[in-house]
Amino acid sequence: MSPGIINSPPRGGEMEMGAASILASRKPVSGTASSANDIATILAPLYKESNLVKIMSTAERIPPKRFPETVPQIGPQKGIYQCRDAEFWTCGFFPGNLYCVLERLRKYPGSSVSKVCQPENVPRDFPLSLIEHVTDLCQRWSAPLHAMSKRTDTHDLGFIVQPALRRDWELFGNKQSLNSLLTAAESLASRYDERVGAIRSWDSFKNAHHSITSMDDDFLISTFCSTPETTKGPPRLIEIASKHAETLLSTHLRGESVEPGKTMFSTYHAANLSPKDNGKVKRKLTAQGYDDNSTWARGQAWAILGYAQTFAWTRDPRFLEAALGLADFFIYRLESSPNVVEENGVGRYVPLWDFDAPIKHKNVDGSDVPLRDVSAGTIAANGMIILYGLLQGAGKNELAKRYLEYSLLIAKDTVALAYNKDEMGMMFDSDTGKIKTYAIGAVDGMFFDAILERSTANFNQDHADRTWDHGLVYADYYFLELGNRFLDMGLV
Repeated sequence: MSPGIINSPPRGGEMEMGAASILASRKPVSGTASSANDIATILAPLYKESNLVKIMSTAERIPPKRFPETVPQIGPQKGIYQCRDAEFWTCGFFPGNLYCVLERLRKYPGSSVSKVCQPENVPRDFPLSLIEHVTDLCQRWSAPLHAMSKRTDTHDLGFIVQPALRRDWELFGNKQSLNSLLTAAESLASRYDERVGAIRSWDSFKNAHHSITSMDDDFLISTFCSTPETTKGPPRLIEIASKHAETLLSTHLRGESVEPGKTMFSTYHAANLSPKDNGKVKRKLTAQGYDDNSTWARGQAWAILGYAQTFAWTRDPRFLEAALGLADFFIYRLESSPNVVEENGVGRYVPLWDFDAPIKHKNVDGSDVPLRDVSAGTIAANGMIILYGLLQGAGKNELAKRYLEYSLLIAKDTVALAYNKDEMGMMFDSDTGKIKTYAIGAVDGMFFDAILERSTANFNQDHADRTWDHGLVYADYYFLELGNRFLDMGLV
């Protein structure tokens, strides 16, 4: 590993300070200090009871046959989850949202339930009843995922099975979930090609500029993060996942010389390799970014999280070097963006959907604001908080603080700019003995289903199914997961 990466100072020579102080303003200032209570206040929306109730309400309203994905911010479907078929790659995130809130209820019962109704009307066993109710919803929504583990037609199995089934195994020791995770890993391994040293992503890809269809001499691999984590099972699975990560170091990472003595990496979204020619790169491209050579923010974020996780279970220093370089470039692009990215003093740490795309976009409602992808920020923040823990464990405490601080800055700005203000509550109905959810101050009972606004699933000009500036199920998932990581680390 390059010593320059581990020991280099923060961008621009900024002083390393505690997490509380950096939350006080955009730039850390020597001598300022905020209390732990300030952090808890700023991040309080991560733990609002309304988040739990929104997810419960959606799970109760929609049968688990189609899976929530986007929530429009304008138009006739405003505020209502739009669903995808169970085979779509995002199907695992809504069950994952349910398991995230269940994890909180079981491990940190006071973190998400503040006041259900008047105490005198609440049975003493209400907390247990709530846990049982959410557990039932989790089981109903995760049940279809077990069959998905056998699919060999997709590289997205990690996204499909892991958010819910890994937590089901960890919380309950459910062997069916562990077996499904291992089955998914085997299924994904079937897409591995030794000639290329990678797992195939899409079988084909077509748009206005590309037509990649050969299964013999085309081999598409996309940004790294969707491989199921597994330290159990045959060593062959770990070897395949490690080799895949190693291959992407050369096919997807671009060295960026933006600061003397410091290595940073940007990313290509996808690469097409030739199995017939020992994995030679034929073309680098994008499917969801601005153009083939731009830095698609969510792709960069997936890579930060993916390499941080991969280092955690391999301890291969190359993967830590990659994760740090990717995170530093993400931070650099946030900090170096023009001031137009800020809206009423916030938004610098909520990333644009693509760091090289035009910043502003005129929406249907006439607004002309930066087009962002909140999901990219929540994903990157999770990767950075993992880096914080890994570096602390290695005794690199000063460097570790950098990634904690930026994770908190992203969380703070996300809350300030994109947290939806519509709230829901719940109460115990003594007549039915059941939990009831309700909208607080809703008009005709219609509320915004997602926790966060302002994500962009796909704004590539050549994509037929473009959706932007909306709520997004995996933005909420990584927001909830980030909150759980803060709790696990005792930061709130």
